[in-house]
Amino acid sequence: MKKRINILIVEDELIIANGVKVTLEKFGYNIVDIAKTGEAAIQKIEITKPDLVLVDIMLEGKLDGIDITDTIQQVYNIPVIYVTAYSNPRRINKAKLTAPYGYITKPFEDKELYYTIEMALHKSQLDKALKEAKYKIEKLHSVASDMAACESRKSIFKETENALKNIFSISDFVFYKRKKNQLVLQTEEPLTIFKAKYNIAEGIAGKVYSSNGIYICSKQLELAAIEPNWEDVGSVVGCKIGDEDIFFAVSSSEEAFNDELAEMLYILFKHTNEALKRIDYENLLKKKAVIDPLTNVYNRLYYNQAIKYEVKLAKRYKNDIGFIVIDINNLKKINDEHGHNMGDKALKFVADLLVSQARETDNVIRSGGDEFLVMLPQTGKEVKIVENRLKKKIVDSNKKSKLPFPVNFAIGSAFWNIELNKSTEEIIKEADNKMYIDKRNYAKSR
Repeated sequence: MKKRINILIVEDELIIANGVKVTLEKFGYNIVDIAKTGEAAIQKIEITKPDLVLVDIMLEGKLDGIDITDTIQQVYNIPVIYVTAYSNPRRINKAKLTAPYGYITKPFEDKELYYTIEMALHKSQLDKALKEAKYKIEKLHSVASDMAACESRKSIFKETENALKNIFSISDFVFYKRKKNQLVLQTEEPLTIFKAKYNIAEGIAGKVYSSNGIYICSKQLELAAIEPNWEDVGSVVGCKIGDEDIFFAVSSSEEAFNDELAEMLYILFKHTNEALKRIDYENLLKKKAVIDPLTNVYNRLYYNQAIKYEVKLAKRYKNDIGFIVIDINNLKKINDEHGHNMGDKALKFVADLLVSQARETDNVIRSGGDEFLVMLPQTGKEVKIVENRLKKKIVDSNKKSKLPFPVNFAIGSAFWNIELNKSTEEIIKEADNKMYIDKRNYAKSR
């Protein structure tokens, strides 16, 4: 149903004003009030909030029609049409500076007034749409700047969510992330209609994931065929973000999402994707900085960063930290007899073994050329059990190994807690000393 247009008439001749009122009501407009002075017009606008104002240039009081038009259009964002018999060239030029949406002189034909109003309303709609688009684009540039300062994927999606709510007034939306052959819900506390998981080509999520750019479905019957349980959903808009993430929003109204909105959303998600790619690249660089490129386990730099955090946690919760020191036996002999390529394979062999036996919270570190350090949070005396398990594992692994030689290592362990009144460096030294005893025993047995 078309919205009825509300009009305020500003005219000090009541006979003329009432005649205009009758004419406009005949065309279906609603006349909210008549003001005789500029001062009264401003007061009535505050109360009635009209869609358009018809203003005579010459009015009773201190303010004429030109004086109040700037206020009406700039402060209240309401279009103004001058309706006047006044045609002095200087006054007309002054009136032009206020950028009215129309100018009609008395006497006029009814149809002439109608067409002038319709053109003014149409131009006003275009201007408002343009201003709104400009506002949204400016806000999107601001969002892009905010995303550039984000340091995690979570914070980037938070900025995106805020933009959806505050710029586009979209509230019923979700994000999904691809994990293998499924799209998994990422948004907390969404509408109950959103499934926790979709298969990669299933339902509306599959439609969005397979789309190029923005996906829009604005017909309830079409949506019912895709999502049979969405009885109250009238339209959907969605977008694929990079290779792994998708977004879509729903509305109970059909035709709720249009091409103009789609273009704006495309800009937003382009910013989101660029920010995500930056974070992924920065994380990759950070990972490379702390990963040993040969064995793919952590390096000493990572240990220096991690030990501070683990000690802080251990002090807070009064936990132990276990340490295991490993040194490959006869690596120089392997390099001399089989070549450095085989020596590298021996290092990888040991690194893979240690990783396979480590918990998710443990840290395997290549601390030197042929040396490894395993840090085990919340591990005390039981670190000796882990040490023995590793000794057995190397024997079993050598039986299955395709290397042309067995790989052996010397090993020692110790654990730290705050009650020992020792530093972690002293505890690692203890484990290192035990490892050297094991290495000497190995040499004697050969």
